[in-house]
Amino acid sequence: MVSAAAGFLLVLVVTRLYETEVAGVFFSATSMFLILLAATTLGTDAGLGRFLLRYEKQGNGAEVPLVIRAALRPVLAASVLAAVVLLASADSLAQVLGLDDSGGAVLRALALVLPVAALNDFYLSGTRAFGRMRTTAIVDKMFRTGAQPVLAAVAYLVSGTLLALVVSWAIPYVLAGVWSYLLFRKFTRERCILPEGSPSQNYRLVRREFWVFTWPRGIARLAQIGIQRADIIIIAALMSPGDAAIYTAATRFVALGQFGTQAIGQVLQPRFTVLLTQGERIALRDVYKTSTAWSIALSWPIYIIVGCAPMIYLALFGEDYGGSNVNLVVVLMAVAMMVAVFSGPVDTLLLMSGRSSTSLINALIALGVNIALCFFLVPLWGLPGASLAWGLAVSIRCMLAYFQVRRQLAITPVGPQVGLAAGASLMAFGVPLLLLTVFNVMEPVNFLMASAMGGVVYTALLWTLRRPLKLNIVLQAARRKDSH
Repeated sequence: MVSAAAGFLLVLVVTRLYETEVAGVFFSATSMFLILLAATTLGTDAGLGRFLLRYEKQGNGAEVPLVIRAALRPVLAASVLAAVVLLASADSLAQVLGLDDSGGAVLRALALVLPVAALNDFYLSGTRAFGRMRTTAIVDKMFRTGAQPVLAAVAYLVSGTLLALVVSWAIPYVLAGVWSYLLFRKFTRERCILPEGSPSQNYRLVRREFWVFTWPRGIARLAQIGIQRADIIIIAALMSPGDAAIYTAATRFVALGQFGTQAIGQVLQPRFTVLLTQGERIALRDVYKTSTAWSIALSWPIYIIVGCAPMIYLALFGEDYGGSNVNLVVVLMAVAMMVAVFSGPVDTLLLMSGRSSTSLINALIALGVNIALCFFLVPLWGLPGASLAWGLAVSIRCMLAYFQVRRQLAITPVGPQVGLAAGASLMAFGVPLLLLTVFNVMEPVNFLMASAMGGVVYTALLWTLRRPLKLNIVLQAARRKDSH
């Protein structure tokens, strides 16, 4: 929740304090950085999530430090190589992306931070692989994302330049990288995992098994972040950085609604691994259906509220960020995300069941659809064309994974829990907000009143449905934590 709110606040700070063109260059450059970050981590988050806890549960603890070593070295080499290439090609790349004269300096600043950011992701993935979520929550979700909007505002007060804004965004990555490294070392020492030393005779076998599974995930993750960020870069190149800023603001609510699904998804990686290893298929189906219902319960209200009142949502960013075309972008994105969440954590289940190649094919198909349609639809329809391309790509990927999980594992999210969660969201928020739209009385005051009343009704519905939705598990866990 902190991460989602801080990410949304960052967009608000940038769009409110900086000129539209500056904001567009910032969003385009940071999107390029995040794509490179996904590329240089090489999918090791999924690989570590599959093998570390699995080896430990199987009594093969001696192979755990070998996995860590086999994963860390390529990540370090790839991130340094990518940073060197970006440093050397920053000016020419900035011209290709349609960035202004300061784009080269911005990309060079980001290149220096890339290796540290990649190692930060790696060390956090290592602790999550053992089921420890607290390190990621504190270092990345709270500290890094929380510091970025604060430093962006400070950069405006001190300098107000694009380079200062980018540096303020990058500094938390450096601090988080150092912190996550120290915590990872402490964690491995406490768990008697020492990845230092010379490789044993089993090192080559462990390395081969790890990368046979992981390399498709690395490409798949690159494709996934490409789907999320490539449209911003394409819009900046084909239209203007200002249009990229408007598009980023219009679509930022997508990440705001993902805080629940991302948290659940990170916990599910080690949980799915254990259930699959132990052959507990009934429990696996139950966890899958329950996690899908929880994801819907957490995210659908946000997508419904924003999708029913796009003009009120866009007014948060200022006068330059509205218009009928931008309203349509918001609606298309909201519908696409509701479809994606309804399919459940299908990609996580594919990965943890060893089908990383299948996940890769799905991601590449979706990325190809997104990029091809962006280049075709953006010149025709502008920003709505980009959002339509993105929505179709995301929906295609989720539907492919849905049918694959259903066919290969005989698991589907469809069930009473999912229906109850979706129905509660639509009843509490969808019906009243759509009535305001139908009767043309969608004013800010009416919107706030309807949303507040919907929140009360929704809370009551979830409380009534807490047993079939298994929300009582959350309440019991909270009580146990309080008692300690």
